[in-house]
Amino acid sequence: MKKMRIFTILVLLTASMAVSADDGQVVVVNGSNVGKSVTKMVFEGDNVVLTYRDNTTQTVDMANVVIVFSVVDAIKVLDNEPDNASVSYFDLNGRQLKQAPKRGAYMIKKGNTVVKILKK
Repeated sequence: MKKMRIFTILVLLTASMAVSADDGQVVVVNGSNVGKSVTKMVFEGDNVVLTYRDNTTQTVDMANVVIVFSVVDAIKVLDNEPDNASVSYFDLNGRQLKQAPKRGAYMIKKGNTVVKILKK
């Protein structure tokens, strides 16, 4: 039961890896921080094969692996764009809006960065 729960957590983490920032990843194996970013995970029975950014691999019991991703704040990403970058608002169908909606889901484009926003 414990291994199945850990497997489920690892699968969920793998799914979120595609949208997470690689530099915000902390990989701990057997209680020690590896100091590398995982680019691929393959499950083999109770083991997981971790492939790191430098193309090295490590096979360990999945119960001994913890991967934590930092939360990427879309506002901080937008703040990294130059101050003089133009800001555009779009609905989810891609139609440009004159201003940001007061509620609902929409996208903001500033410079080369696009983020999706949900206001309640």
